[in-house]
Amino acid sequence: MVTALLAAGFALYLTGRDAGSSLDAVAKVSEELREPDVPGQALDPETALRMVTVMEGLVDAPEAIGDYGEDLRLMADTAASWAAAAPTASRELHIAVSLRSAAGDLRAYALRPSQSYLMRARRRLDQAQSSLDGMLNSTATQQPHLATDGLRDQLQNLEQAHREQQLEVDEELRR
Repeated sequence: MVTALLAAGFALYLTGRDAGSSLDAVAKVSEELREPDVPGQALDPETALRMVTVMEGLVDAPEAIGDYGEDLRLMADTAASWAAAAPTASRELHIAVSLRSAAGDLRAYALRPSQSYLMRARRRLDQAQSSLDGMLNSTATQQPHLATDGLRDQLQNLEQAHREQQLEVDEELRR
């Protein structure tokens, strides 16, 4: 019986060690997934709040989205620079990626109107707002962002960079 308990304890120790090593590897990979050639700039929460407000207004009045193409491109560029400077697995990174993706969804809507783009933009704006609330409200429960969250955000950021390249081509073809 004692041998079985020792074996179980040793197995748990090794499992815990492997999990810790795995999380360290995820954190390292996340750092290496930064978008190249994007200058970093610290996130400005007030500007982020204004971006959320503007984009929520566009989701509520989608007929106006076509008139905001350049503004949405600028918001996406700003959010990309915030993502470049943000620590991995942080509220800042999550906010930046959520805002960048929402701006991309609205730009995509301008090219091919679909309710799914608006729904995705709304969900991403809600995520950004929630993280901003947590950042600005010192009494909010500070939940740590895990290494896996950082990896997810970095991958989403790279995916959005690719989508923006496609949008640029589509917008150019439309002119």
